[in-house]
Amino acid sequence: MAGIGMKDIATRGEAPMGSVYHHFPGGKTQLVSEALVIHAGKSRALLESFFDGKRTATAAIRLLFNTAAEGFERAGANKGCAIGAVTLDVTSTDESLRHICAATFDSWAGIIAGHLPWSDAQSRHSFANLIVITLEGAFVLGRARRSGTPFREAGRWLSKLAMTQQQSSRRRRKA
Repeated sequence: MAGIGMKDIATRGEAPMGSVYHHFPGGKTQLVSEALVIHAGKSRALLESFFDGKRTATAAIRLLFNTAAEGFERAGANKGCAIGAVTLDVTSTDESLRHICAATFDSWAGIIAGHLPWSDAQSRHSFANLIVITLEGAFVLGRARRSGTPFREAGRWLSKLAMTQQQSSRRRRKA
């Protein structure tokens, strides 16, 4: 957020400065907040399409990371997560933005957790957080390497862990 000003935003959007301040009287923080809320809604809908109950957790994890890799590579390996980017840029005075970012990450974990094979809610939520953490890290490593491979590797390992847990749960139920 620190690297761009309202004038830059108006110029890029080909909008008069007066219009930008009319629609966003709270300035850049308001504009970013509203954009984050819109992006958060879209990202939640996307996650819900992967974790929709129609596929196993293993398949959903794999599909999530493979799809992210494909999108990342189509964008020239120069794509990032908007929520992650803002999170890294917020300062101690941007409490409202930090809250939106935290709530978004929490909502992602909440969507994922309900579809995981662990028997207790704490383990499901913890593994869901690991998926979110790994997805964000894959953007960073992918950009450094200019490759979607970190997404694919992460998805492969996380899905294997989920499959192992699923198989273990089945064995315990049979016993």
